[in-house]
Amino acid sequence: MKLEPVLKAIQAVRVDGVTIDRWQLHGTESRRLSLGIKDREAGNAHAPLSLAEGSSARYLLVWSDGLVCRGTLERHQDPRVAFEEARASAYEDEDAAHVLGPAEFPDVKIYDEDTAAIAGGCTDRIAERLQWIREAINAAGSRTWSGSFSASASDSRMLTSAGLDVASRGTSFGWFVTVDGETGDGFSARQPEDDDEFKARLAYLMQTARQVAKDAAPLPAGTHSVLLHPRVVENYVLSTLMQNLDGSAVAHDESAFDRSGFRSGRASLRKDVGLSIDPLQPYKGGSYRFTGFGLPAAPCTYIEDGRLVQPILNVKYARRLDLKPTPVPFGNDTVRFGTSSRLRYEDALAQSDVLVLSVLGVHTQDRISGDFSLSAPLALAISAGTPAGRLRGTISGNLWETLRSDDLQFVDVPHETTPGMLFPCRFDSK
Repeated sequence: MKLEPVLKAIQAVRVDGVTIDRWQLHGTESRRLSLGIKDREAGNAHAPLSLAEGSSARYLLVWSDGLVCRGTLERHQDPRVAFEEARASAYEDEDAAHVLGPAEFPDVKIYDEDTAAIAGGCTDRIAERLQWIREAINAAGSRTWSGSFSASASDSRMLTSAGLDVASRGTSFGWFVTVDGETGDGFSARQPEDDDEFKARLAYLMQTARQVAKDAAPLPAGTHSVLLHPRVVENYVLSTLMQNLDGSAVAHDESAFDRSGFRSGRASLRKDVGLSIDPLQPYKGGSYRFTGFGLPAAPCTYIEDGRLVQPILNVKYARRLDLKPTPVPFGNDTVRFGTSSRLRYEDALAQSDVLVLSVLGVHTQDRISGDFSLSAPLALAISAGTPAGRLRGTISGNLWETLRSDDLQFVDVPHETTPGMLFPCRFDSK
């Protein structure tokens, strides 16, 4: 969205004698192509090929009486009318009433011309990959499959009343495939992976689909050597860690990590476990030039050698906790989690009884206590290092005890940036 008309509205608006004192604007214009596949059919009424353009601006307004309001402007809205209406919902929040000024911003490779061409309607590359998927599905004799492809290109600009003015141009590309309605995999980044990597990931997906096609004998209830697939680590372990590290949770005492732990560098996980991000990596999905509140992208460590370093902070909660704002996670491919040494996947399978491929019920878990009981509808029994058929069950334990345990091992898994996790865990077959 062009910000000049919005700036004029900011200067002109007055409600009951109150004007806008400070402000932040983040405008975005985007173009997106998407294609769905439903039960083998591409681009049907349930999953059409679509091209869309969008334009919007997020704003933070600090009025001259100190009240704050924030919201989103769509391109059809009159900004002056929108701001006058937003005034009715303004609230008092001293910590939120601040915007950032000028800074040095890094040049990060997040724009790819080929991806922008796809977003504009060039579908040759998608058509080629669609054909490879169909060939793999037919060769495997699978009943059906569904999936999606998407590509987008966007331009964004952030302005503040403190003099910040920074722009960014980026792209994104992604795909996801589900075989027989159960086994799925995909990819997302600022540009497509190369063809060989795509074919290798697809082959691994088809192999997994074959492995879960037959059932294994249930395991006896009790503790087993359980290997969590990286998707499960991302969906449960990383999401729980990030929620507890969030500045809002820390400030409101709704986190397993209290604010004194960050000041003292308290050991909270095993002494060799760390968690950090690097959003400067080229063409990663989690890379960016600046955050949504105007902070330059930079590597950032939240946990080092098991010790708390700092929470994830925007401007508001940085002020509330008397700390500095931090870069924020934007995608799992720029997150570094675990230990510097990792077990080879083949060696991990040789030590495993169960490989858990997906879980349900993450949103119902107690993120503070760390106690978990998760349904595992898609798991594989492992016998002598080899998948031996599908299991269904429940895994249960305590996340914080697991992350402090000497038995925990992190595992390199093919085609994944996030590690798997191997540890003793209760698994009850269904």
